[in-house]
Amino acid sequence: MKCLLLADNRPDLLATLEPILKHWGYRVLAATNAAQANAFLLESAPCLLVAGEQILADPDLQFADQKAAAKPPLLALAQEDATPPAILPLETLNVPVDILSLFAFIQRYVEQHPRQNLRLQLRIPGMYKIDASDFVLADVFSLSMRGLFFKAATKLEVGDSLSIVFPLLGHCKELEVAATVLYTVQPGTSNNYMQGFGVGFASLSEDEGSQLKKFIEERFLSEVSTAQAGVGDFCEHQLKS
Repeated sequence: MKCLLLADNRPDLLATLEPILKHWGYRVLAATNAAQANAFLLESAPCLLVAGEQILADPDLQFADQKAAAKPPLLALAQEDATPPAILPLETLNVPVDILSLFAFIQRYVEQHPRQNLRLQLRIPGMYKIDASDFVLADVFSLSMRGLFFKAATKLEVGDSLSIVFPLLGHCKELEVAATVLYTVQPGTSNNYMQGFGVGFASLSEDEGSQLKKFIEERFLSEVSTAQAGVGDFCEHQLKS
């Protein structure tokens, strides 16, 4: 299991980010000051350091003194419009934390085969149609900012153009989007006889993208809260602390 070091002096932010990173399958070491961060860097050789600006500005932090070969990638958590500490090279993620941006950074710097998007596993009703045909009801089994997967028996071809409709449950909103079939899945023992197809969104307005992003983030945080024992529902201020 890959190890990440999370170092920040804001308890609410740590309490939110630690279970999120664990939910993604990483071992997480949490430090609240430079001394703890130094010990973890020395003893555990984490593959990524995610650190708040105050800890990075602490002159006792020994990150800059590490040998280049042993130094993990660094992501700085900074208040919006703040000047990051002079420890380079680094990338900065603003607080409040954008979960999708955090996922993209970790995939890019930690995983050998990065995933492009945070994908929700869920089950919501949806519909799709080809050209002027009637809409067909089907279940949506996964959803990301770029597309979704329908469980359906309809035989479609890669490249087929569709109109799809799916609700953003809890937001009193549904999206109707043009999409293209990217892949099909045929039933078999390896996929528990699942049959369906994945589509990529061909058109998504700025407003629709914003609504979809909010829906994915809320569903994901709810999923983390449910999966991590002892973690209550995340409050908005925890991501902003």
